[in-house]
Amino acid sequence: MKRVDVLKRRIERYLGTGQLLKSQEYSNLERPYLKKSRKNFTVANVLFRISENDDFRKVLSLASDFHMYDWVIVVSYYSMYTSSLAAISRLCFTSKSHAATIALLERFYVEENRMPQQHLHNLTRARALSEDLITKLIRTKTKREAAQYDATPAISRENALSALGDADEFISKVEEILAT
Repeated sequence: MKRVDVLKRRIERYLGTGQLLKSQEYSNLERPYLKKSRKNFTVANVLFRISENDDFRKVLSLASDFHMYDWVIVVSYYSMYTSSLAAISRLCFTSKSHAATIALLERFYVEENRMPQQHLHNLTRARALSEDLITKLIRTKTKREAAQYDATPAISRENALSALGDADEFISKVEEILAT
């Protein structure tokens, strides 16, 4: 079975279970989601800087070994996810499921010639949301789950820095795609 057919069936299932909702009114959420995405990315950067800077930790009365690399990853992922919600809002969808959101992104922004007719003008830019970026979103989601739910997460500075870089690249690409 072709990848696009698998995605189509998943999306139909998500619509049937209410994990995805489709309505023209959801297109109004695109700009607020993009704004929220950038705000979340700023928060992730602030958390990283606090983790890196002794003076910031002193001002905040934090221990010198206090690091928030786990939360940098968590917030980086959510900044990516929120920009994903903006991208699916363009298609008049909203989502209650991370997996459903990712399926929509793959179906409409990665699979060639799969955008609805009214969005074909975005096709060239949409192809730029490559499988590599979807993979980065999924990888950051996995890091986020470990950072958020493990009792003793072994989160490194390098993982946090990687999540920040992936988030910046992903959000920038979504912004580029949605710019009209």
